[in-house]
Amino acid sequence: MHALEPPNEPHDAAYFASRGFVVHERSYGTRVYRQMFTLDGTDGLPLIEVRRDPASQGVHGIHAANETHIRLTNRACYFDDAAQAMQNFLDAHGYTDVRISRVDVCMDFVKFDKNDDPSAFVRRYFQRVYSKINQTHITGHGSDTWHGQDWNSISWGSMTSDVGTKMYDKTLELYDPKLDAYGKPYIRDAWLRCHMIDDVHRCTMKGEKVRVWRVEFSVKSSVKKWYKIELNGKEKAYQSIRNTLDCWAGRDRLLVMFASLANHYFHFKYFEPNKRKDRCRDKVLFVFDGMQTTYKIGRDQKPLGAGSQLYKPLDTLLRKIRMYRESKSDQKIRTACDTLIRALTDDCERSDLANPWSREELQALRDIMKMRCRHPELHVSVVMKEVKAFLHINDNTATF
Repeated sequence: MHALEPPNEPHDAAYFASRGFVVHERSYGTRVYRQMFTLDGTDGLPLIEVRRDPASQGVHGIHAANETHIRLTNRACYFDDAAQAMQNFLDAHGYTDVRISRVDVCMDFVKFDKNDDPSAFVRRYFQRVYSKINQTHITGHGSDTWHGQDWNSISWGSMTSDVGTKMYDKTLELYDPKLDAYGKPYIRDAWLRCHMIDDVHRCTMKGEKVRVWRVEFSVKSSVKKWYKIELNGKEKAYQSIRNTLDCWAGRDRLLVMFASLANHYFHFKYFEPNKRKDRCRDKVLFVFDGMQTTYKIGRDQKPLGAGSQLYKPLDTLLRKIRMYRESKSDQKIRTACDTLIRALTDDCERSDLANPWSREELQALRDIMKMRCRHPELHVSVVMKEVKAFLHINDNTATF
């Protein structure tokens, strides 16, 4: 997650230590952040990793001083309530402007749903038996033996893709031949609970070695929303959900998001020469029976071509004006900066034809949506009461 620390309250290692956390501080940072430390959970094992104090900040920098990146440790991602634990942490410590930087969602399996062997499938794919829909850039790793080629991993998508797709032999990745043992016991414990293995130390089932494969999608920060796909396959673009932690909370929602990604980014066809790819027969690998709705990726459409080279200079200008304002104590300079920021922001929002409301109304809608996302247990009548209170609407005259 990318977030902002509360103003004038640095959330450094000392801050978390003063609140009872066991903190493991690293003596060096990263290319972007100068400080990096890990916080233990209540079970005494690493839970949250914090990266803060950007190296490039100030008037001429590219980051605000209170920007931070927060991620769950690999082990914590195997908890059923991983996304909720992250949300609770962010809320408890007052982080703002929270948005997803990257989400990885995966499925481990020994066989595909139609009982197809994964290693045989990859081999046939490289032999051009199948062709993949979307993501034509591929990278493969394996070995060339006298008996043939054995592929153990393959990835699709470029560095700039919104979603990266991988399929690889997870048991091979965990195996350390120097120790003749497997690492990451929490992964093997998950396999044991799912009855893929019966021996967590040797990764075997009934005495035979098991190859557990993984299909993994990496969803990047450029993904802002998801559009609903109905059972008939038609897209309802006016029904969308934001890409927030709520999308990834719990195994049921994870399965829906995995199915949504697999339908688009793990879709294969039988290769037929001289025939259009979309008219070729599907190669069915995963079966998501009973799933009423899936989603497809959507992007925000912002004014002035947001996200394009045209809009980025304005983003940078606004950020630098704000940083310059914070560095000055002269009230005239601060007032002038406020006037510039307000004028530029108003112009942007007025030019956004998809949102023809005033700044105040837009902010009210954002606050209401934030309340609903953070408190899904609230009844709609409670939310409507908050709306009416904000807009000063009388119950006798209000209609929606």
